[in-house]
Amino acid sequence: MVSLTRHLQLYGLLQLLWHAHSLKPTTFPPLIDVPTYSLSTRGEDPSLDTMNILTYASPVSIKPHRMWSISLYKGTLTHENFVRERRGVLQLLTQEHAQDANNNGPGSLIRILGGTSGKDVNKRLQCEKLGYAWNELDIDESGEWPSVLPGCIHYLHLELQGDLVDCGSHEVALCRVVSMTSDESIESAAMELDYLSTRVLRHMGIISEFGRIAENVDE
Repeated sequence: MVSLTRHLQLYGLLQLLWHAHSLKPTTFPPLIDVPTYSLSTRGEDPSLDTMNILTYASPVSIKPHRMWSISLYKGTLTHENFVRERRGVLQLLTQEHAQDANNNGPGSLIRILGGTSGKDVNKRLQCEKLGYAWNELDIDESGEWPSVLPGCIHYLHLELQGDLVDCGSHEVALCRVVSMTSDESIESAAMELDYLSTRVLRHMGIISEFGRIAENVDE
């Protein structure tokens, strides 16, 4: 027994030494799997209302208020709208949102939301053509909120708290969750697991390993 234990210890040590020897510097970040959201924001006029794809989002606190952080890419219409309005609706997408929409190919909705700019494209009109007409959510809180995409698992109404934090290419917003709404068809935790994630999008070839919309998706 002692001999076997000693051999196992030596084997473990050799494994650690081999692993340490195989480590090397890299410029590639880890390919983690995270939920895929769309952030909806109001423009200065309805034609500038927009939605984007957002994967940098995380809950950070639950008391005394539920708080989330989101990261917004600078120079986008979404960033401009959110800075001005200080609010938006974070929508958790389902895998159905990544499927073929009105025979436009898989990922057509994702490419509209994440691969085009609201400064150049009327995303409301484009989503409607794909069968995803934007609608309104009724909540008790006062104030105007942006339209939302149908069929999302969760809708989080977020209000900016304080100032955004400059992080280079992005700015991070710390937000209070004003209200939460779930799709009435979500009846169990198992159904919630149908949310869209970056791993699913990579496997479908809709986004690249760098998280960008892939250019080789079949039309």
